[in-house]
Amino acid sequence: MFIEVIGKQPLPDGVDRDDVEDLLTSALGADGEVTGAGVGMGRWNLDVEVSADSEQFQRVLRRLAIALVDHNLGWVLLRPEHEATAEPAAKLA
Repeated sequence: MFIEVIGKQPLPDGVDRDDVEDLLTSALGADGEVTGAGVGMGRWNLDVEVSADSEQFQRVLRRLAIALVDHNLGWVLLRPEHEATAEPAAKLA
């Protein structure tokens, strides 16, 4: 299953997209991987592929949200592939 990680604003000073990728990779552990990244028009994004059933998927999504919130990135949006809209990490944590 896929999760799109979306930043609609620049990251804070001292943090770049690679740092967020490393953070998410650590939070995922063996349950998935960051598979792509992009930037453009004032936005950035990361693609995350999760290797889990639907029940485990929700736990992994929450784990990613908590990791972002713990690093003051609760404004970052997470959109699971089966959802039409993205939610801020702070709401999913």
